[in-house]
Amino acid sequence: MTLPHYPLLRRELDNGLRLLISENRRLPLISMTALVVAGADQNPPERPGLATLTARLLDEGSSRYSADQVARLVESTGGLLSTFSQREFSGVSLSLAADHWTLGVELLAESIRCPRFPRDKFLKERERLLNQLRAAQDDPQRVSSALLSRAIYRGTPLQHPPQGTLHGVRRTQLGDVRDFQSRKYAPQNTLLAIVGDIQAEAVVEEVETRFGDWRNSDYQRTPIAQLVRQSAPSRHRRHMEKEQVHILIGHLGVPRRHPDFHALQVLDIILGSGPGFTSRVPRKLRDDRGLAYTTYCDLTGSCGLYPGRFVAYISTSPENRQAALSGLLHELRLVREEGVLPEELSLAQDYLTGSFVFDFQSNADLARFLIFTELFQLGSDYPQRYAEFIRAVSIGEVTRVARVHLDTVNYCQVMVGPVRGWHAQE
Repeated sequence: MTLPHYPLLRRELDNGLRLLISENRRLPLISMTALVVAGADQNPPERPGLATLTARLLDEGSSRYSADQVARLVESTGGLLSTFSQREFSGVSLSLAADHWTLGVELLAESIRCPRFPRDKFLKERERLLNQLRAAQDDPQRVSSALLSRAIYRGTPLQHPPQGTLHGVRRTQLGDVRDFQSRKYAPQNTLLAIVGDIQAEAVVEEVETRFGDWRNSDYQRTPIAQLVRQSAPSRHRRHMEKEQVHILIGHLGVPRRHPDFHALQVLDIILGSGPGFTSRVPRKLRDDRGLAYTTYCDLTGSCGLYPGRFVAYISTSPENRQAALSGLLHELRLVREEGVLPEELSLAQDYLTGSFVFDFQSNADLARFLIFTELFQLGSDYPQRYAEFIRAVSIGEVTRVARVHLDTVNYCQVMVGPVRGWHAQE
């Protein structure tokens, strides 16, 4: 499937802010996203969760507007404003009617450049985040995922979930939030994407007015330690009184710009992240053998500026834990040793090229895609070339990347559930 060409105007302001604009006049709507390349990776070691807490307060008022005023302004346009923070970036997204686009640019500038961080809002948001972290402690899937990340990214801020830890969030004070925003938010690490019923040159002028004089001489980016894939197996258990056992095996993956990315996407679909009829692990372990409630394998889904995680997951009954683990490892070894079939490759390529169009269903989808295209330097013609990249993947390439990027010896194994009394060597 060939995607239509999306008009793109790219401008870089004198202060380093990158602006991406795409005109789409099908509906009188606009989506805007301001993304700052500062997420959990920039958290101080003793403050996991700081980036998330900072981002959650970006819509709680600015130097010009109170939190209530921001809410009323957004509601008056029929719009929706939201904040986000993940492993590598944070920011604000706004969707609204096209008639109010200048207000939208102003609100993004106010949120990113000069958030107010009221103490009462900070205290409420910190308590809300603590409650979510408490709830996560009773969720075996989140517990198992956190244990895996701790093993893979040990010694870096990425070892903790982006939402942080109870200890880290409890210790976070309002001054920490203000300091994080003042040191980590700057025009030189900010991308702004605006998509919809607009005139591009008018948007450039408005963005220059709202963002052009933004400077931040206090900007600091903290590098993280080099990430290296483990060279020995490790095993971790966490007992929880639950009905299911959650099993993860995994290790460090690759960054998004790795040259093997598209071949690994194909491998993911064949092995365990596509629909059941195209993916081996769900079909064999869940459908055929009845060993799994849920199961998947994925290597490319978490790729970013930093290497993501290879994860193979299965949830099963306690009595089937060993059979499920053995079956999961067997499928990983099989794809490394014997490769894949021509029909598997064809189905995976059809699925990837056919589903790619769903990345562009809305203005918000396109704004997000434009930012990641810029962030990972994929090229403005990437949507048109994606099918070419996927179709170029051969059976030999899938076998090669499986052998290079899937380690069935030196991996981390995590089991969470009713595991009391089990031996680590199981």
